[in-house]
Amino acid sequence: MLPLLLSTVGCTVLLTPGEAQCETAKDCEGRGFAGAVCVKGVCEEAPVVDPVWGCLGDVVEPVPDKTKSFEFSIGLVFAGSKAPVTTATVDICDKLDITCTGTAANFPKGLKPGPDGVLKVSLIQGFDGFVRITSPDIVDSRVYVGRPIVAPPVVKEVWLLPPSDYDVLAAAAKLTVDPARGTAILLAHDCQGLAVGGVRFESPNADADSTEFYLTNQFPTTPPAATSTDVDGYGGFFNLPTGASVARSIRDEDHASIGESSFQIFANTISYVQISPTPK
Repeated sequence: MLPLLLSTVGCTVLLTPGEAQCETAKDCEGRGFAGAVCVKGVCEEAPVVDPVWGCLGDVVEPVPDKTKSFEFSIGLVFAGSKAPVTTATVDICDKLDITCTGTAANFPKGLKPGPDGVLKVSLIQGFDGFVRITSPDIVDSRVYVGRPIVAPPVVKEVWLLPPSDYDVLAAAAKLTVDPARGTAILLAHDCQGLAVGGVRFESPNADADSTEFYLTNQFPTTPPAATSTDVDGYGGFFNLPTGASVARSIRDEDHASIGESSFQIFANTISYVQISPTPK
């Protein structure tokens, strides 16, 4: 019986009829097909997964172990000078505790950053709350993680705004801050958890008095001059009405849905919200 020439995409080997080429990927490696996978006895090239957007439509969130915790470390700095903010009071809050008055031990209150502006705290796996930051030197701020987390997020600093810089930022976008409303500064993440460009934001809570913006080279720019994030991944909405709010991230080139996050808007407060790819 003549050998059979069996070919797959990128893999070729001489086999006798009915002979399996492999049982595991290790068999493929032994035959010289590095990186191949075994599919029904045949070595095939492993599909190339786009590291930036390959997870869309197939996002699997990690299962938290509520008996375990992780160390969360984040630097608080002034947005303009990047000098450390050392005067802040930081409260860790449950997402449903919108007034941040809970007394549970795993949501500590009254924390202070170190002289370098770095705050360190232990959080339970599955943390889905927010960090409230107040100081006479900055606009009241809330930082939302976006989805339950089991490990420290990639973001290592929060750029906080003094009231004067907040007004300047709005003026640069040709706006006036409405003290009865709040602002959402949104950060778009890709499948790797990294900031990403080419993403636009939507919020069903934005109304005629709200303004969409993107930080282009860290400068607030409104549509049509800017319609999506640059490589830093930042955008948001000025003057959102107070109350529960939702923001969505969308890939601008093909309108593919990426993710969404819920948060609260408070008067004269900035809500920093991370939006990562989310399950369908």
